[in-house]
Amino acid sequence: MNIETDVPVPVSTRSRKYPFLDMAIGDSVVFEGQKVNGKAYRAAMSTGTRHGMRFVARREDEALRIWRSE
Repeated sequence: MNIETDVPVPVSTRSRKYPFLDMAIGDSVVFEGQKVNGKAYRAAMSTGTRHGMRFVARREDEALRIWRSE
């Protein structure tokens, strides 16, 4: 077995359910029928924690809108 250095990690080809990593500051996305603390909200908050981003969520009628704030 050989130890190798400077071998880059391949880019993931796994599809993502939510577009949070593709969002720029000020962008938002709406999720119909979602609530604060639902799946989309938890995914945004954990994505932000792992990647140094911040997201803000607000309810709009029967939907949830999530903005990237930082």
